[in-house]
Amino acid sequence: MRRLLLAVALLVAAPLPAIASSEEQPAAGRRELGGHQFLMSHLVEDPFSVTSFGVNLAIGVGQALGPSLDLTTFPPTILQESRWYDYATETNQFDYTLRVIENLSLRAGIVTGLRQGGSEGSALVVGSNLGVSGLLGVKGSVALGDSLRLSLSGQGMYGPRMNLLILQGLIDAYRAGSFAAADLFQDRTALSLAATTSAAWGPTAWLGLELNLQYLHTRSHDISGATKDGVAAAGSVEFDARPLVHWLALGADFSYRRVGSIGSGGLADQDEWSWGLYYTGRPDLVLGIEVDQVRGRLETAQRAKQTVGWLNFRYYW
Repeated sequence: MRRLLLAVALLVAAPLPAIASSEEQPAAGRRELGGHQFLMSHLVEDPFSVTSFGVNLAIGVGQALGPSLDLTTFPPTILQESRWYDYATETNQFDYTLRVIENLSLRAGIVTGLRQGGSEGSALVVGSNLGVSGLLGVKGSVALGDSLRLSLSGQGMYGPRMNLLILQGLIDAYRAGSFAAADLFQDRTALSLAATTSAAWGPTAWLGLELNLQYLHTRSHDISGATKDGVAAAGSVEFDARPLVHWLALGADFSYRRVGSIGSGGLADQDEWSWGLYYTGRPDLVLGIEVDQVRGRLETAQRAKQTVGWLNFRYYW
């Protein structure tokens, strides 16, 4: 075990050879602009065509605004006052990207998500949400000089999602005069599409900037067949200390993303911002942590706020 730990430490700490050209170090050169190695925040879509494998793991806690309840009655009595209910959330994403030709890459992956009310009242009001989706995407990119790169990409996600809404199910059953376990569930298959234009600029080796603009479309394949549209804008500023202090392989980024609705029945507005720290000692490796703050609404239209911690890993070859 000691030998294994020593080998891993030597691998991570080993000095890197100089990057003479994209042929000698293709993994490094394809996410480098102006000498800056981009950190790849999960919140911002990058414009690079690469071959890589990535893992993004997230766990967080949040609060949703809902009605106060009198739990001594059946069904529970909804009071006029409102209160915040605690819940926990978890997200996992695994994806593989293949660089087909110089400026074109394909992507495939799987995304899972879970949200669970954390207390008796929260389990009733917030309920539970579980989703599993497959992911497919394609990206075309072009370099404009040595420090600027643009891309246009499309991505689709498709899979089942299940909502367990205990309070609403009990109220509906009480009003209908009958009860069935199926009344507590809202099952659907959801399709999500995104078209994204991205830009990255590396003015110096220690500074990088990224911008996104997205069109978003979702469709639920259930009885309602509801469709929703929205737009999202995102950006990040990142710093790498290594070009300034050669022994300090540490980077940091700040990212922000805003989702807005198209039309009155579009996607719910959401604001998300994050801070991240990354290891920058290897150009073929992205390894970092991010902490997100999210403000918006859940699928149930409840106002919500949450804090999420992310572990981001990506390996290039």
